[in-house]
Amino acid sequence: MMRFILSKLGLGELRNDPAVRALSLATLLGRIGNGLVSTIEVIYFTHIVGLSPVAVATALGVGGAASLLFTVPAGNIVDRFGAKRVMIYAAILEGISILSLIFVQTAFWLAVAVAVISVVGTTFHIANTTVISQIGTGEDRVKIRAAERAMANMGIGLGTVFAGIALAINTVLAYQAMMVANTLFYLWAAAILNRVPNVEATVDKEEEIGIVALKDKRFLAATFLNGIVSLHFVIQGVALPLWILHYTDAPKWWVSVLFVINTVLVTILQIRFSTGTGDLKVSIAKFRIGTVWLLGACVVYSLAGGIPLWAACLVLSIGMLVHTIGELQAAAGSWSIGFDLAEEKHMGQYQGVYSLGWGIGGTVGPLYVTALAIGLGMTGWWIMGAVFAAAGFAMYLMVDKTFISKQPALQQS
Repeated sequence: MMRFILSKLGLGELRNDPAVRALSLATLLGRIGNGLVSTIEVIYFTHIVGLSPVAVATALGVGGAASLLFTVPAGNIVDRFGAKRVMIYAAILEGISILSLIFVQTAFWLAVAVAVISVVGTTFHIANTTVISQIGTGEDRVKIRAAERAMANMGIGLGTVFAGIALAINTVLAYQAMMVANTLFYLWAAAILNRVPNVEATVDKEEEIGIVALKDKRFLAATFLNGIVSLHFVIQGVALPLWILHYTDAPKWWVSVLFVINTVLVTILQIRFSTGTGDLKVSIAKFRIGTVWLLGACVVYSLAGGIPLWAACLVLSIGMLVHTIGELQAAAGSWSIGFDLAEEKHMGQYQGVYSLGWGIGGTVGPLYVTALAIGLGMTGWWIMGAVFAAAGFAMYLMVDKTFISKQPALQQS
């Protein structure tokens, strides 16, 4: 079945690789679990447990901060103990940690639980990305990563649908059943991951712990620029709903329509948009082109204010189509950049550092996009778009000048 799905999504011969199928299936299962819990967690803790929205939001913020602080240590753990082993243990621990939410009754313990879940989840993500870097090369790495992203979108969508049953029943048992189901999906995913070939540690345990990736100025620059571009994800979750609510005549539920458009397109097209990423010059061009599409999306979104309902819905839908194309292009380019600029020996550490850009963006992003889109209106959208495009061109110039242009000289030596 997984071979058939991956074939339809455009993965090609890689669909026959047992390791790729295992990673894809495990991602699908894990993300179904994520969809089950992420859909109901805020409602469960506010309406069932009785915590205030501020307490729940604060706990989620603590989790984000813990995740951010642990990215580099997690990368070191992956390099020293082997990516496959860490990935499997992290999947098991994340499932068990989410199950602990059933017993949470106070804001303090919710913050503790969310922090643990976030740290383990970050470790899993870094280990998973490192495994991909070691079982594939060049374009294959990016295509495997794209296949996982397609599976992730599919899984979250399925999980969200089933979580709707719990929301409809609206009882303690129904919500807690989603958490139990999440744990079972994670344990199932961990069992599937045993099929992945063993990935040995790349750093000897006796070797002194270092921060090689944090000393790599070129990689840090790429991380920063990628973090800026990753803010487009915050637009989907924060800026668009607020824009629709305060500036347009589109109904609130149109947010769900836009989410479906994005999810479906990313699922069916992400692998196809990854073609050519074996060449770093192609990858940085994709990243740059993706940011231009994101600029276009911001401009289109800005036009939805102050027009009739039907026109606003149409404009917002066109904006999401443009946005998704930019997302697909930028993601494919970003993954290749993150792999190709890293040192193979310290791949886990490098992927941990690369995650910092996304993590920081997720931390400051909500305030940033709200201040621009809601505070400045149309002008704010144009500024956001211009920042995306500027980051894309800066990444292109930086990688092209500091890496690609030096390759012939390095090869001759």
